[in-house]
Amino acid sequence: MTARTDTRTRILRKGAQLIHARGYNATGLQEILTGAGVPKGSFYFYFKSKEDFGLQLIDYYAAFIGGIFSRFLDDTSIGPVERIGRLFDFYEDFFTQKSCGLGCPIGNLSLELGDTSGRFRGRLSAAIESLIAKLESCLMDMKREGAIPSSVDTAEAARFIFHGFEGAILHMKVTRNIGPIRSFRKCVLEYLHAPRVDARNK
Repeated sequence: MTARTDTRTRILRKGAQLIHARGYNATGLQEILTGAGVPKGSFYFYFKSKEDFGLQLIDYYAAFIGGIFSRFLDDTSIGPVERIGRLFDFYEDFFTQKSCGLGCPIGNLSLELGDTSGRFRGRLSAAIESLIAKLESCLMDMKREGAIPSSVDTAEAARFIFHGFEGAILHMKVTRNIGPIRSFRKCVLEYLHAPRVDARNK
């Protein structure tokens, strides 16, 4: 890693921490740079503008969260249903430790920036699609193992799970209670474990 890349990463990492806690518009560049130990005048050596920084921040979040998804959903040493269960376990523990605050950084930015810029919408959409694709891959493993019917549309099911999870996280933030996450997890896992007959075999 070059010195330039290392400094850029430090700025993104500090920005990710602050913006996750306070929001994009409420976090100033000076605060980020001071926290990263970088002189303000050098910001534009790494980013063209705050919008450019925001776009790269979305990529940073997408890579970070994608790594968490992959850690659990790509673990073929266990069954695919258990993989999803362990992913939910991880997030339940994480949000409990954070007093049910923070929320999902991609979800937070979607709410804050989704209506402000087509460039932000495009980048956020790409980040969301990459996470949904990881869920779909795990669901396809379930279908191959016969854990879910072959008639299930895995792309649609993956979107349903992701959208429901984001909604549960949002409700958790409002109530400051882990209950919505637990309820969502319980319902999804019960659905995935539920015995069912493939409609084509009836």
